[in-house]
Amino acid sequence: MELIEKIILALPSIIIAGIVAYIAYQQYEINRQKLKLDLYDRRFKIYSAAIALVRFAYEPFPDQRYKDITEKIDNEFTDHLSAAYFLLNREAFNTLEQISQEVRDLASAMESRLSTVEKLNQLQGANTEECEDLNNDRRKWNSKIESIRQSLSKTHRINSIFLPYLDFRSLYYNHNRTKK
Repeated sequence: MELIEKIILALPSIIIAGIVAYIAYQQYEINRQKLKLDLYDRRFKIYSAAIALVRFAYEPFPDQRYKDITEKIDNEFTDHLSAAYFLLNREAFNTLEQISQEVRDLASAMESRLSTVEKLNQLQGANTEECEDLNNDRRKWNSKIESIRQSLSKTHRINSIFLPYLDFRSLYYNHNRTKK
């Protein structure tokens, strides 16, 4: 009889301990999922910034706006690139760095082409040999700009490096798989 009384007295404590353990486990699961979603959100911001940078650089606009490209990198993309160092693997980070450099090269080529065209306009038929050299330089810059833009148009590079990080289904699948 005494044993039954002790068990009955201890039963609420055991039930409360079980409920507390269950709540703690649920909080652990919620925090784990929140961390995954926070990482997903931060990585998606980097992805969006990379796509926006490439689209901005690929837009046709006059060479006089080459500074806009440089400002976009400096003001908007550099912070995302710094975060990518810690949030993505080295291959993804290196690809983003390469894209950033290509966009900087594009701005530099546009600046050089603008300078060449301005010199050409100043000569306006004066020295034909120098004009021919400047025209060759302009064609070279046109070719370089087109080459860089073609490289930047391959957004599948960005998509492929972000796929492991941004496949939302894998977050859900991993969560359900750990539950079973």
